[in-house]
Amino acid sequence: MIAFSTRGDSISETPYSYLLQGQSEPTKAIVIGGDLRIIDVVREFWQIALDALEDEPTAIWLNLTNVTSADTKLAACLVAILRRAQEHETQVYIVGSDAVQDILKLCKFPPLKEFTKVA
Repeated sequence: MIAFSTRGDSISETPYSYLLQGQSEPTKAIVIGGDLRIIDVVREFWQIALDALEDEPTAIWLNLTNVTSADTKLAACLVAILRRAQEHETQVYIVGSDAVQDILKLCKFPPLKEFTKVA
């Protein structure tokens, strides 16, 4: 469901977040796609994530399914998001494209399936 969740727009390199409807606890989604090797795009994604965490949702879903290219900047950003979320006691779920999974595997990041388990 989250992997296909958009606002009806085509997914671009401009990240956005929104509150997921129908959840028992406050849950946000952050969506981004395109080429995440561009530092300005990763910075904007980081800032959107920080803003979302300030609202202290119970969970955040990161929808990276339409990312076409990624490098270690994205991996470092995801580690920082996970650490910041832990400080806020926010659960993070990640769904990603093959490009995302490939770079995370290269960086010895746990498989994304570890971040999509919902109890």
